[in-house]
Amino acid sequence: YDGSLDDVKPSNKKKLIVLGAGTYRIGSSVEFDWSTMNMVWALKERGYDIIVVNCNPETVSTDYDMSDSLYFEEITLERILDIYDKEKPDGLVACVGGQAANNLVNQLNNYDVKLFGTSSSNIDRAENREKFSALLDEIGVSQPSWQTFTSLDSAYKFATEQKYPLLVRPSYVLSGAAMRVIWTDDNLKIFLEDAAKVNADYPVVVSKFIENAREIEVDAVSDGTHVFIGSIIEHIEKAGVHSGDAIMTIPPRTLDSSEEALIIDYTNKIAKQLQIKGPFNTQFIVKDGSVSVIECNLRASRSMPFVSKYTGVNLMQMAADVLLGKEISSNSHNYRNIQYVGVKVPQFSFMQLDGADPNLGVEMQSTGEVACFGKNFYDAFLKSLISAGYNIPRKNGSILVSIGGTEKKQKLLPVLKKFSELGFKIFATEHTADFLDSNNIDSIVLYKIGEYERKPNLEDYLIKREFDLIINVPMLKSSKNADSIIEDEYLIRRKAVELGIPVITTIELAEVFVDGLDWLSNNTLTIVETAKQ
Repeated sequence: YDGSLDDVKPSNKKKLIVLGAGTYRIGSSVEFDWSTMNMVWALKERGYDIIVVNCNPETVSTDYDMSDSLYFEEITLERILDIYDKEKPDGLVACVGGQAANNLVNQLNNYDVKLFGTSSSNIDRAENREKFSALLDEIGVSQPSWQTFTSLDSAYKFATEQKYPLLVRPSYVLSGAAMRVIWTDDNLKIFLEDAAKVNADYPVVVSKFIENAREIEVDAVSDGTHVFIGSIIEHIEKAGVHSGDAIMTIPPRTLDSSEEALIIDYTNKIAKQLQIKGPFNTQFIVKDGSVSVIECNLRASRSMPFVSKYTGVNLMQMAADVLLGKEISSNSHNYRNIQYVGVKVPQFSFMQLDGADPNLGVEMQSTGEVACFGKNFYDAFLKSLISAGYNIPRKNGSILVSIGGTEKKQKLLPVLKKFSELGFKIFATEHTADFLDSNNIDSIVLYKIGEYERKPNLEDYLIKREFDLIINVPMLKSSKNADSIIEDEYLIRRKAVELGIPVITTIELAEVFVDGLDWLSNNTLTIVETAKQ
């Protein structure tokens, strides 16, 4: 400040500032740098000099020869305004820098920064939970029952009317921060207060959490009128696992044609109502033929590299044209006609995070991802797991099973029967072993880590690495005597992480995992030729 000389000589060519995603952290990784760089390359091809602002030495976008100018600076309002004032560009692109860049759009607009893409007012209508929920009601798009958090009394009344579980959702947050599934009045009070602190300037919405629903995503590009659907993506896990932690597959495995048509219709309605200009991602839940919208992100998503590589259509190239005023000429890529399947799996760093629990929920925990393609779902799924560092057990291995609650045990019964048929030796905690015995499945009883005086004890077997795989589907926190059981389940998962033993914590993953092992017992993994971008 107050300087009179510097070594920056801004050019007089037409130029744009592109904001990167900042430092790598949970919720923001290399996927956003892919979007940043593909947008940079596309805009350069269209005749613009590009100024990148980013502060992560691990990214491609901070390589000195990737852009015409590089400012290695934090993604903050003050720094960006300084650079904008110095360079005097034609405008700024914020839609490829993840949530950090998107959160600055309103403030940048207040300082008369020209934004290329969706207007700041419409981004606010999508990011502000209250405004977005009201918008969905206005255009007749289904969503779970919701209410803005104004007081604990009103929240308790909503809980009484809608019944637990509920979902607490703050606005303008990265990777589901402070988002929680709530099962009790006590938890509702605690987490509503936490969520209100995360971003005090924006409302917190409480909505009904739909149990046992499938979660679906759409990655798309819009010019404000026309919408190009890159792909519909299905999560393997049921709704309740953050999209960044979920295993995803293209094409969707379980959607019928009417559900798919409704998803596309809702996507088009939202895009037109928000006059979206650029890339966006919409998330849905589907249950019993009913489709509901849960959120829409008006920016590049972490799944767009996956969709672009799967289809061969680079969504950032298309988005660049839209940002520069061109219309979209096609409304969909027929991803259903592609002769291979894509599966994306998350990669975690639990070993490096002391005490971290590998049980997945609505707040993101993964630090990376891997995608593979195969001739069918199991081919792609197993290759993705192997690429992410999973050790795939072969027939005649050993597994440990600990399942919370009778309902979950019943749902996993076919899975455990198949493991037994594949020749796996099954070890189980006491109540799970009793359940298996009553259903004619042989197992070896191991006592809980917290009951170390009882032998044979689970911890001894863990330390000796007796298991090739652990299936631990946790008990709900609302269950009777939950605290001691939850603590013991956590000890199992944490010890497994420390010893490098794969852990499965959801019924859906256990189902596809054992089916994948069954497929692998009679098939080999393949190499497939993919679409070229």
